Amino acid sequence: MNLRPHSRLGSALKRVGLLIMSLTAIALIAACSSDSPDARPTVTPLPVLTLRITLDEVVSLTPSQSAEISGEDVTLAFHRVANDSRCAEGAQCVTAGNAIVVMSLTGSDFDSGQIEMIVSPGGGGEVLAGPYTVTLASLEPDPPPEGGVDSDDYAVIFNVSKK
Repeated sequence: MNLRPHSRLGSALKRVGLLIMSLTAIALIAACSSDSPDARPTVTPLPVLTLRITLDEVVSLTPSQSAEISGEDVTLAFHRVANDSRCAEGAQCVTAGNAIVVMSLTGSDFDSGQIEMIVSPGGGGEVLAGPYTVTLASLEPDPPPEGGVDSDDYAVIFNVSKK
């Protein structure tokens, strides 16, 4: 019994497999790069302190604004809406969609880092950060208008409470 033809076939298959893997890797690298001069990473501007609030106070912030909680040495910042796929006003959609709100809560003894809250239409959310609970009541406008929302026209309605 001669095994040599099978070993040649196996060797050829290995070479073809290696070629396919190499071409796939090259395609993935090319897909992740861009020669476009407009290709820039998304930069989140540093929020500007705009309000002083108390615990449990319901407030509204627009992107790049923050609120300092009096007597707590804690600041809540609304950075941006990272994605908004909520069904537009007057549209008929298969799914309701959602939006991703990017916030942060920092204090003298903790930093929540970036908080990404997923918000459904008409909904809010809640997240724990250190000893605090951030309750997002809504993301405005809700529903978004048919033409979309300019990034600066969003507002979050929220409050911060302490455990």
